[in-house]
Amino acid sequence: MLSILIPIYNFDITQLVVELKKQINNLDNTVEIIAFDDHSSHYIEKNKKTAQKYNLNYDYLERNLGRSGIINLLAKHANYEYLLILDCDVLPKTDQFLSTYLSAVSQETEAIYGGRRHEYIKEKTNKLRWKYGFYKEDKTVIERLRKPYLSTLTNNLLIKKELFQCIRFNEILTKYGYEDTLFAYELKKRRSHVEHIDNPVIHKDIDENSIFVDKTERALINLKTIYNSKLIPAKEIQLLKVYEKIKSLKLEVVISQLFIFFENKIRNGLTSDRNNLTLFNIYKLGYFCKINRR
Repeated sequence: MLSILIPIYNFDITQLVVELKKQINNLDNTVEIIAFDDHSSHYIEKNKKTAQKYNLNYDYLERNLGRSGIINLLAKHANYEYLLILDCDVLPKTDQFLSTYLSAVSQETEAIYGGRRHEYIKEKTNKLRWKYGFYKEDKTVIERLRKPYLSTLTNNLLIKKELFQCIRFNEILTKYGYEDTLFAYELKKRRSHVEHIDNPVIHKDIDENSIFVDKTERALINLKTIYNSKLIPAKEIQLLKVYEKIKSLKLEVVISQLFIFFENKIRNGLTSDRNNLTLFNIYKLGYFCKINRR
């Protein structure tokens, strides 16, 4: 009935697999786990041993496909009607995680998003990613229902395989970032019904501040591709809406030059223990203006 898809990249999946297997053993439904490693450089042997021990459908890819490509590949190997896409660095919040999803499935089900949570951390070197997760991504069901598509992420998404194969991830995006946004927009275009329930996973791998800023820059390069290819209307993404306004006022050159002048100072602020999300948003807008002048 259910194929669990886990795209692996530089993270130990043992704790996640052990928990999923424990829950699967308490179900009457047929569930498989497919976990492909997207050419990681860390935890390779550990994950291979875990896959062998728990009889996973596992493969180590000889080249990196990127998140879009590997999820499409995982879905291609799935045997069952529904797919549950899970990031490799998450852990179910409850021991009823799988049974909650399966109880929510009906003949009308197209997609169900269970949500994500970020537990409090003390480490100041990881605080920026935690703040972004806690204040921007961790939404209640009621909050998510206000914008059901924009609030849909594929870190914990159950979706009918037939629907996924009609949409798939757009492999024009080969790096980290905004692949979820593009996928969710395709769901919106099709008017697919996305249910939101309270069945979260805990995000375990909180990036250090500098790594998160680096990932954000790569994500903004993806956003530039989306914007220039007109894959999503600017009105669907807040940063693009602001950027369009800046363009209409002919201020993109000025803001880009100001950003270049202050870039190192702002980045240093983001990687310090004095970071905040307002400064982060300023950095993203400035960086986007900068790369769009190239």
